Amino acid sequence: LVAFYTGLATGRMGVVAPISALSVTIPLTIAFINGEKPNTGQMVGMGIALTGAFFASGPEIKGGLAIKPIVFAVIAAFGFGGAVTFIAKGSESSAIMTMTTMRFATFMVALLLFARYRTIGGFTKKDLPILIAIGGADFIANLLLGVATTKGLVSLAVVLGSLYPIITALLAFKLLHERLHKVQYLGIAFAITGVAVISLS
Repeated sequence: LVAFYTGLATGRMGVVAPISALSVTIPLTIAFINGEKPNTGQMVGMGIALTGAFFASGPEIKGGLAIKPIVFAVIAAFGFGGAVTFIAKGSESSAIMTMTTMRFATFMVALLLFARYRTIGGFTKKDLPILIAIGGADFIANLLLGVATTKGLVSLAVVLGSLYPIITALLAFKLLHERLHKVQYLGIAFAITGVAVISLS
């Protein structure tokens, strides 16, 4: 997360977000190595859905590519991919305890940062409700992803879970009034098509 937000702060979202969205290839590859074999229709659907997730992130290639944000985006991709892999592994025993332990570890890191820098990042008491809502949403999302990996193919669960850039793009359009790029509309269409193909398979 630190690498992801540092990448966004030093580069364009259209470069950092699509690269970090490729994090799904890590748990997907591991699932295949461990012997998962989706059928042909599921494989086609996953390919279409992953393409949609990438395009929904709004990839940009014009205007030059700075190295620093790309490096941070790659680090973020490996971090996100590793986290999802371990969520899936931990959820084999207990999804709720996996997420609780993750959040406890994050809380301890936050305490260490507070002790070191003596700041809470400029947040005030009025920011608490939205921060709690964000943390709760993140906890529930990862918990449900962990549960999903125990109910069927891990490869399918992580691919479907990687479609979050579509929701991000739609919420940015609705709440922040950001204009979607044509490639993002294409990404949304691809993702919906991919999910439909997976469902039919």
